[in-house]
Amino acid sequence: MNKVKKVLGSVTLAAVLVSSFGVASFAQGWGWGRGQDRWEQRRNDRNNDRYDDRYNDRYNDRYSRQQFEKGYRDGLDRGRKDAQTNRRRDPNNSSHYRDGNRFYRQGFERGFFQAFDQYSRNDRGRGRWGW
Repeated sequence: MNKVKKVLGSVTLAAVLVSSFGVASFAQGWGWGRGQDRWEQRRNDRNNDRYDDRYNDRYNDRYSRQQFEKGYRDGLDRGRKDAQTNRRRDPNNSSHYRDGNRFYRQGFERGFFQAFDQYSRNDRGRGRWGW
């Protein structure tokens, strides 16, 4: 009986080893193809990332332009009011200016100074900040 167990154990071990060599060689060939697929996937991912960056840049440009234009319109209005009421030539008088993002503030400043200079009736507003 022990002899039969040894023979069956040897045959089973041999079958497992032979099948594992076959699987290993198949996996190596399959792995090369998968490696090629991975390379192509990485290339596609990089291209998609570039596309996403271009999309994000366009979105950010559109957002910043909208904020600048909104600030410009608000600055025109506030600059006109400040000039007509003889207030100091300072966009910091507006909470909208102080609370806005940098694009909004840039537009606000441009509109504010343009309107203030246009509607100013005195010589106060000659410097950028009016002092």
